[in-house]
Amino acid sequence: MYDSLWQIITAGDYTLTDIVYKINVFWAQGQLSESEKNDLIALAQSNISTDQEKPELEATVTSLAERVSALEEAVAALQGSSSGGDGDSGGSGDTGGYEEWTAWDGVSDKYQYGAIVSHNGTLWISTYSGQNVWEPGAVGTETLWQEYTEGTESEG
Repeated sequence: MYDSLWQIITAGDYTLTDIVYKINVFWAQGQLSESEKNDLIALAQSNISTDQEKPELEATVTSLAERVSALEEAVAALQGSSSGGDGDSGGSGDTGGYEEWTAWDGVSDKYQYGAIVSHNGTLWISTYSGQNVWEPGAVGTETLWQEYTEGTESEG
């Protein structure tokens, strides 16, 4: 077995990860001695062909780049949602420091008639004459919440 693996390694037609795995399997099966295993691994490491390893490394680097990009997008989205109510952006999507809408907790009464909230980058005013438990801008809530522009009265 030693001679066969030696020929494969000297021919250069292998990836390091694959050949080391095979060497370890043959060693574990008792087909190679400890010193033969060490010699073959050293030979494989010294005869490594960058052309053979390149596709494997490129795939790893590409995968890591995609993961980093996805993480950066997620962080940017989280940072954007946590800073959306600072009132500094001006223009469309400016929430003027108003509280971000959250689903009703079943206890509070914070969304009474006239309450102004920020939701999905838009300001909304409650036009419902009680505890408004519905999501601003959701289908069917047109008479319960209306878009609000700071300094104007409710249109309802």
